[in-house]
Amino acid sequence: MIIRQARIEDCESIYAMLRRYKDASPLKAHQYMNEETAKQAVQFIIEKRHGLILLSEDNDEITGMIMALYTMNIWDQKIKYMQELAYWVEPEHRGTTAGYRLLSKYAEIGDQLMALDVIQYFTISKMVTSPDLDYTRFGFEYLEETHICQAV
Repeated sequence: MIIRQARIEDCESIYAMLRRYKDASPLKAHQYMNEETAKQAVQFIIEKRHGLILLSEDNDEITGMIMALYTMNIWDQKIKYMQELAYWVEPEHRGTTAGYRLLSKYAEIGDQLMALDVIQYFTISKMVTSPDLDYTRFGFEYLEETHICQAV
């Protein structure tokens, strides 16, 4: 199993994983999202290098991904951070090292970007349907909870 940065030729595989991510999401609004927006985000991150898409790969098969975008802090535009947008491991590859390796590499790259002063912090989210991982093992600290009211 390897973890690598996504390339433009990986886009179709990434789009397919994003569809499965959307379908499995407990956020009802995801069900009505415009796929073109997701495609533009993927291309923006890969082509403009304005974020990060890491892929887990086993025997030339893409098994998962973590996707993040560089953005600015609402209180100070000089403060940049990396926000995770999607973290997905294909169901048949859950229970392998794919998820752990993706998160570990994400944290490693986040630390490198902070050391280079590209970003000042980076985030990871956990949906209610996500496995109960100990994110502190990767250097994250618990900060907040998000609650949502959804239209039916």
